[in-house]
Amino acid sequence: MSKNAPSKCGSPDPLLVIVATLLLLAVLATLYLAAKGPSKPLVSEPPVRPRPIIQDETRVVVVTKEVAGGAGAETAGKATEPKPAEAKPTEAKPAEPKAAEVVTAAAPAVKASADGKVHGRVILKGTPPPEKAIGAAKSDAFCGKSYTDAAPTTRNYVVGADGGLRYAVVRIINAPAGSGTPGESPAIDQHGCMYEPYVVAVMAGQKFQVKNSDTFLHNVNSGKPKNNSGFNFSQAAGQVNEKSFDNGEMWIKMICNVHPWMAGYVCVAESAYFAVTNDKGEFTLPDGLPAGKYKLQVDHLKAGTASTDIEVGAGKGADVTFELAVK
Repeated sequence: MSKNAPSKCGSPDPLLVIVATLLLLAVLATLYLAAKGPSKPLVSEPPVRPRPIIQDETRVVVVTKEVAGGAGAETAGKATEPKPAEAKPTEAKPAEPKAAEVVTAAAPAVKASADGKVHGRVILKGTPPPEKAIGAAKSDAFCGKSYTDAAPTTRNYVVGADGGLRYAVVRIINAPAGSGTPGESPAIDQHGCMYEPYVVAVMAGQKFQVKNSDTFLHNVNSGKPKNNSGFNFSQAAGQVNEKSFDNGEMWIKMICNVHPWMAGYVCVAESAYFAVTNDKGEFTLPDGLPAGKYKLQVDHLKAGTASTDIEVGAGKGADVTFELAVK
C-alpha cells in the first residue's frame, strides 16, 4: 500500500458511548445537587409530654381589640397576673308592687217589702281587672264581619255604672224541689261568634232553646256536666234546637268546637224561684213562694257566693241587697 492511499474510519464502540453517557449524567446530577444545597436530615419529633400540674398559680391571657392602627383585629397579650374583681355599684331594686286592695263585702241587707215579692240588687265592691279583648273573633274571616270597630271582650265582671253586677244567679236554695212555675224559657243565641246571653238559668226539666243567628256553622257542646247528661251537636245557620237538663247544677259550660273562644253558662235550679241579674244588678224572683223562712243565695262565676235568711208571708216579701267583692 502506498503512503498516499486513504485510510479507513471505523464506527464508534457502543460500550464507550454508554460509559460516556453515564459520566455525563453523573456530572449533571452533581451540578444540580450542588446548586440545591445540602439536604436536611430527617428528624422524628419527640412525643408530646404531659403538661405539669401547677398549683397555687394562675396565669391569665388577656385578649384585647386594637382600635388605633388596625381594623379591629383581636390580638393576644402577654400573660398577666389576675387583678382583684372590681366592686360593682349596687343597683337600685325596683319598688315592690303594692298589694292589691282588699275589699270586704258587707253582710246582705234585708228589708221587708209590702208587695210580697222577693227582689233586690247585687253590687260588686272593688275595682275588677280590665276585660281582655278576644282578638281571634275579630280576625276570623267570618266572625270578624260582626265587629267593624273593637273586638269583643271577656265577660268575667260585667258591672254597671253604679256597681250593679250582671250575670249573678239568685235563688231560694231550700224550696221544695220542683216547686213553683218558672218564668219564660230562655234562649241561648250564637251571634258574632259569642254566646248571648253569657249566663242563663233554668229549672230542672225546663226546656230552653239554642239557636244560631250567624250565617255560618257552629258547634254546641255542653261538655260533661256532673249531674246531667251533656250534648254536642253541629248547628247550621238559622237552626234552632230545644234542650233541657234534668237535675240541679250550677255553671254548665257551653262551648263551640269551631270557635274555641266561645263560652256561655247554664245554671239549673231545683225549683222555680230563681233569677239572673240584669245590667243594673237587679233581680226579681217569680211569684208564688209559699209563706215561710228561706235561705236566699247569690252565685257569681268570679265573685263567689253569699247568702242570707229571709221570711215571706201574706203581703210580706223581702228586698235584699247583696254585696260581692272582686276576687
